[in-house]
Amino acid sequence: MFYTDERLALLIDGANLHGATRALGFDIDYKLMRQEFMRRGKLLRAFYYTALLEHEDYSPLRPLVDWLQFNGYT
Repeated sequence: MFYTDERLALLIDGANLHGATRALGFDIDYKLMRQEFMRRGKLLRAFYYTALLEHEDYSPLRPLVDWLQFNGYT
């Protein structure tokens, strides 16, 4: 439960969340999750932490990270 005037920060460990959702067999709607936190309080920031290798030409995580940045995650 949150108070509506409570300041919130959403901190996501990308590797662990991805592993858990894959093991449990479902997907996360990140846009809906961010909207829900915004509805329940004053969301200051939403962070998604993951490791990306800079020297690789392609990473399967790159499209997700780009989408998250476009949709308000840091």
